[in-house]
Amino acid sequence: MGWNVNLQITNHTKYNIDVVNNDAGQTGEIAPGGIFDWNTADPNNTNSLRFWDATVSPKTYYMQGGISFGPEAGVYVDRGWQAEGDQSVSATFCANGNCWTQTQNGGETLLKWNQFEGGGQITAVFNPA
Repeated sequence: MGWNVNLQITNHTKYNIDVVNNDAGQTGEIAPGGIFDWNTADPNNTNSLRFWDATVSPKTYYMQGGISFGPEAGVYVDRGWQAEGDQSVSATFCANGNCWTQTQNGGETLLKWNQFEGGGQITAVFNPA
């Protein structure tokens, strides 16, 4: 059996989220209330999560976070940096049952390199704080 990951992102914020993978390019755009579901067997994944407001033109990114993972990298997550005093988005990330909720700036290693060798499930849920 090969290495495989299912990445699911749920967006409960007022922002659209562009999902941009380091190898595959833009793999999704998640509207408010939407869900992104993606399967990959690529062992090298860095996914930028770029938040933007559809009512603002031209397209301007409000915040950029990320999810990085691989069989030799583990799983690292970061909601994205928000200005002090504006922590209006929270995120709950889970990888193979290990969960963390981010309400302030700064990311987290959810799984170390040897804890994700078999791949699995990663979920992210973005909510208003």
